Amino acid sequence: MSADPMEEQRARSLSHASAQPPILSTSLTSQEARETGEHSSRSNSLMLMRESSGSHMKNIGLKSLEDFDVAQRGLGQYAAETESLLSDHDIMGGSGRSSARISATGEVALSSFGQTVFNALNLLMGVGLLSLPYAMRLAGWFGMVILLIFSLFTCYTAKLLGRLQEYTPKSKLREGPGAYTIYGFHDMGYVVFGNWGKLFISILFIAETFGYCCVYLIIEGENLHHQFANVAVFQDWARQDFMVLSAVLFLPTVLLRNLSWLSYFSALGVFSSIMLLVGVAITGLWESIPPNQKYCSAPCTGSLIRPSPTDDIHLDSLTKVIGLIMVGFAGHAVFPTLRNDMIDKKQYTKMVDVSYVAVTVTYAGMAAVGYVMFGVAAQSEITLNLSNDNWVSRMVVWIVVVNPVTKFALDMAPIALGLEAFFAAYFKIPQGGFHFLLSIVVRTFLVALALTIVIAAPNFAVVLGVMGSLCAFTISVTFPCWCYVKLFWNEISWFERIINVAGTMVGVVCAIIGTVASMMHPGSEA
Repeated sequence: MSADPMEEQRARSLSHASAQPPILSTSLTSQEARETGEHSSRSNSLMLMRESSGSHMKNIGLKSLEDFDVAQRGLGQYAAETESLLSDHDIMGGSGRSSARISATGEVALSSFGQTVFNALNLLMGVGLLSLPYAMRLAGWFGMVILLIFSLFTCYTAKLLGRLQEYTPKSKLREGPGAYTIYGFHDMGYVVFGNWGKLFISILFIAETFGYCCVYLIIEGENLHHQFANVAVFQDWARQDFMVLSAVLFLPTVLLRNLSWLSYFSALGVFSSIMLLVGVAITGLWESIPPNQKYCSAPCTGSLIRPSPTDDIHLDSLTKVIGLIMVGFAGHAVFPTLRNDMIDKKQYTKMVDVSYVAVTVTYAGMAAVGYVMFGVAAQSEITLNLSNDNWVSRMVVWIVVVNPVTKFALDMAPIALGLEAFFAAYFKIPQGGFHFLLSIVVRTFLVALALTIVIAAPNFAVVLGVMGSLCAFTISVTFPCWCYVKLFWNEISWFERIINVAGTMVGVVCAIIGTVASMMHPGSEA
């Protein structure tokens, strides 16, 4: 049984209306685009805005709003065929496959080298930046060594993804153009592990995407608490109350069906990250700007001129650090899409190198500046160490407060749309008032679920540590290495075999150890 044609048309219209991002791109004629043999992603920038995270904010680089029409059709077929949606269809972001953006003049938008580098930076520089000084507090200056190692190896695995996309499968992955083309993670999972691989990747992407929504709630709540704690109206409010307030602020954006306007604000992610680093450094150099005395009392100085006491290494805390640092390099789910959208895909490796150099320098700068300023008093979010008594500090905090408002809805949208399509098909809910009511119920439930998880979490570092360990190591280390070994075993040297087998094993071990350490020993906010 096939999906309802009207439902498919509505989904395609919704996808087209929602995916009009401010992607930096160069126009090619339709003929030129066909000659490249590749498809461009029409939802590219929405996929790229994770702060990293990051986002991956990751993202803040976000995970994708990729192809709402694919999500809707896949879920419709689930109801009709009673098959597993997640194992059979690419409903979540990260597959890197979507139809081209074709303008009214018949042109297809692809990205130049510089534009792709910008999008990669926007993807990688994210929420991980906030916790780097805290990671240094836990690890000491040895944290810099960990940061460099993770940067080098994730840069290597990002390049592996490009090599994996060049592999030609023995059987068709789909009908029509690109039948034998690996567009992204779902295709890789299917080629290497079959339907179970696709299912696993889908579940992992859903978990990571929802995890970032939880992170944004925590960032918003804790920084609002920091900003308004001394305001008379909010003096009796606890941390949980501000989390609820954040959820209330986010809910209207989640209920929106057309999110294209939010993507324009999300495109400011890379600039926000740079402004955060510059703002923190200015407060450290400006002697008249005091730190937040609640978290930075003597011997903490909050100054770059008069450094706070620091340590060389803390062996007992290293397992808690790996997730916090790794989350900043977790952008691999979207790297296949970056490559798909490049005009010259031969420059993909160079693009990865340039992006990682810029990101690593920024991360190292934030880690060093924050640790020198606050030492063992560094908080899980660097903004909590800043005072509200100066306009520079307030500006930095408000930059952090505003960003999650746009990013929460963008990350939640693919999950919400998928669930709506499933329930609409399963319960045969027609278009109109009932479908609108279904949308409100589903999206409100998702926000409430995220809020429940956030309230239960001890602090920001726990959620970020679990995501960095469980999701980032699996997607950015274990999966690329494992796939590369499976597909190219007979073509690679013994050295490459050893490196990638070891990478697979280390990724699994770090994911387990880091997750357990983050949950069992969450650390202190004071």
